[in-house]
Amino acid sequence: MATPTTIYIGPKQRKALFARARKRGTSFSDELRSAVDLYLDLPADFDEASFGAFIEQAKASMHRSVGKLDEAIDRLKQTAHKLDELDVRLDELDKRHL
Repeated sequence: MATPTTIYIGPKQRKALFARARKRGTSFSDELRSAVDLYLDLPADFDEASFGAFIEQAKASMHRSVGKLDEAIDRLKQTAHKLDELDVRLDELDKRHL
């Protein structure tokens, strides 16, 4: 059960929380509780530098994944091209045998 608590937030924060609540179909209080929960899920020693390093690792991982996907797409295109060539050859063989 939620306990009433008085906090002081800036007008920009208040406006953003109300806007998010409208978009998500929730209440201001739900959004505020979610924000606090997200904050509390972070390790106590988590700081901006740690977050920055985490973001850089995530970006590097994403770039590696995109590279692997690009390679897979290229292999699929090459395979599709080879299959098309085989299909043409098989059609030619069928015509010769008819």
